[in-house]
Amino acid sequence: MIGNFNGIFYLVIFLIILVMNAFYGFNCLFNTKNFISKYGIDVTAAFFARFAGAVIVGAVLMQLYILFRGTEATWAFFNFMFIIMTIIAISAFYTGEIDKLGRTDQYSREGWLSTGGLAIGWAILCFGLADKIYI
Repeated sequence: MIGNFNGIFYLVIFLIILVMNAFYGFNCLFNTKNFISKYGIDVTAAFFARFAGAVIVGAVLMQLYILFRGTEATWAFFNFMFIIMTIIAISAFYTGEIDKLGRTDQYSREGWLSTGGLAIGWAILCFGLADKIYI
């Protein structure tokens, strides 16, 4: 398994991303009411929270598959996740810090900080696993 990730460093990054995705995906999809109320979001946004959670849980399932099957020829998934997390981080930063649309007293920078961290993690994996994923 470590060999599939070019050593322990990239495997640990992959596992950290997997845990973060599992946490946010589970909370968005199955713990929706508590998760959105934590950020002062109205319950009418439940569909969109669950929609986002479903996408992330799908990513978690793909990550589990890659973890046990190997990383060969998985470039599309790695690049897709990097692009998605980058777009989410930029839009979350813009929405919360510049536009301030819908910003409440319960606003948290967690949205753009966590997705920004995930984007960096995916970028590191895309470069570090290039010899494996781009086959």
